[in-house]
Amino acid sequence: MILIVDDNQNNIYSLKKLLESKDFQVDTAESGEQALGKALKNNYALIIMDVQMPGMDGFEVAESFKGYSKTKDIPIIFLSAVNTEKQFITRGYASGGMDYVTKPIDPDILMLKVKTFYNMQENSLAMKKTQQSLELEVRGRRVAQVMMKSEIDHFHLMLEALPQIAFTLDASGAVTFVNSKWYEYSASEKVFPESHSDDHSILLEFERCKKKTDRPRIRN
Repeated sequence: MILIVDDNQNNIYSLKKLLESKDFQVDTAESGEQALGKALKNNYALIIMDVQMPGMDGFEVAESFKGYSKTKDIPIIFLSAVNTEKQFITRGYASGGMDYVTKPIDPDILMLKVKTFYNMQENSLAMKKTQQSLELEVRGRRVAQVMMKSEIDHFHLMLEALPQIAFTLDASGAVTFVNSKWYEYSASEKVFPESHSDDHSILLEFERCKKKTDRPRIRN
């Protein structure tokens, strides 16, 4: 949406009709104070602001915008029929304006500027939304990783409390964790503990179970 700020109703009317004829949504304000209030409540992609206004002039409004995170990045096109000297144009840019157009206005030139700054702002907002979405996704993954690690640590504590040998495997069958009981029968987590001669070999049992799991199933 574009905000037109001008204390002259005729100027507002003609600009509003011009922009709406190009399918832009338009809002209006008749003073700098009203413009500031509306900009803090609504979302504008561009502001077209007259410089000469009673109360706060256009430069003062633009300078006020810079003090708020919601309004500091909104592009502003200044319109002026009086202050056309270099010093005023310079002040317009210094106060935060993106362009300074003198009256009488050429509608075609104005629309080219409007479309350019409007599209730039829309693209900027789209990029910010994308960045925010990515940041939320990354934050969500980090939280999930922390929760998963907490659950794994809790599971490992349970295995440590067992009086039997206990270990975990990854999807490829590699050992990823062994409890302290393991080391009573093996010097390394890479070497399966030796079992009693009367008992089944842990390694052989493991290999047998692995082959059974890997064996393709025949479905009728």
